[in-house]
Amino acid sequence: MEKVLIIANEFPPMGGAGVQRTTKFVKYLPKFGYDPVVITKEHVADLTDKTLLEDLPKNLKVYRLKPYDTVNRKGIFRLPFKFLGTRILSPDSEYFWYYFNRDKIAEIIKKENINIIYTTSFPYSSHLMGLYIKRLFPNIRWITDFRDEWTNNPYHLDSWYRKIKLDLEKKKELEVTNECDFLITNTPFMLDNFIKDNPSLVGRSTYIPNGYDEEDFVGLNNARDGGDKFVITYTGSLYGRRNLTEFLDGLKIAIDNKKIDKSKLEIRVVGNIYQEVLDEYAKKYDLVNNMKSFGYLPHKESIQMLYNSDILLLVIGKGKGSKNFYTGKIFEYIRVDRPILSIVPEDGAAAQVINETNTGTVVDPEDIDGISVVLERYYKSWIEGKLVHEPNWDKIQVYSRESQAKRLSEIFKESKDI
Repeated sequence: MEKVLIIANEFPPMGGAGVQRTTKFVKYLPKFGYDPVVITKEHVADLTDKTLLEDLPKNLKVYRLKPYDTVNRKGIFRLPFKFLGTRILSPDSEYFWYYFNRDKIAEIIKKENINIIYTTSFPYSSHLMGLYIKRLFPNIRWITDFRDEWTNNPYHLDSWYRKIKLDLEKKKELEVTNECDFLITNTPFMLDNFIKDNPSLVGRSTYIPNGYDEEDFVGLNNARDGGDKFVITYTGSLYGRRNLTEFLDGLKIAIDNKKIDKSKLEIRVVGNIYQEVLDEYAKKYDLVNNMKSFGYLPHKESIQMLYNSDILLLVIGKGKGSKNFYTGKIFEYIRVDRPILSIVPEDGAAAQVINETNTGTVVDPEDIDGISVVLERYYKSWIEGKLVHEPNWDKIQVYSRESQAKRLSEIFKESKDI
């Protein structure tokens, strides 16, 4: 098998959504003729999910480099270093990890006889590492994978300190996209934006969506557990535009109009979310006895929470650029046999997935009345014992992680001819 160097700052035992895509690629690439060698950072105080280590090949070689962490430091310098990492460093808080480890990576490449590298972001510093290696070893084939957009990222547009750095980062982004051999994004909308900014990507770029791993569902119980409660579950993160405001505004209308009996309602939130944020929601919307927080759960336990529900809640947020991406959770949502209330831009990537798989109802975040109507309909169907869900399983299977790893392996082969 040919070796491929995977440069992924976020990797197990780190938990969270950012590690899933790379973990599954590493898991399945050997099936298609590639032997991954992983470069990541020593695990620090981030989320931990050791169960993800079970997905990795037993003989996988992983180089864990010194983290040079600025965000999770302890002691009297914690706040100054966190400010440096989140506000000052460009492109992100992992710049020092890239800068001080880049020569070590060059040594690893020689030692492992590497001819192809794959870099994935976030963080974007991983691509600076790829750029450094490509310039040092021009014959190496370099594949970049953007799990999120860089300078066109809508969350960056909302941040004053990110805006200040964007001009400098646009230059770096163009260097990366000009010099990589092949570029991958995870939605067609993101891909269009990259090509718009750099037309030379035509013919050497594509998108591979996120997905679900069928093995993650083995042994789980496909059964609700809410008893006489109508259970709505949200899993994932909440930050910036991605919040519960529109959902709760729509729910309030349905409750006030007596279309939903609040005493029969249970809202479950699973993820690394500040408890004070959820407490504030519960207090503001008079849902103190209805909202339950479960914190961050190991990956399979999080999926089991979806099975335990009556309907699932998906939120993206609104505003410029929001239509270009979807949360990675969407693919586990569509694989679980439950209707999805999708509060997402109607013309965006997430809506496209929900509609083509027939796995839920899409409502634009601006349409609060529409959110209320959909909630009323789902609740009424549940009360009557007629909550119907008829997904298109043929479309859903397109999003399997194994299929996506196969596509990545094909790109590795195709890059030889570019």
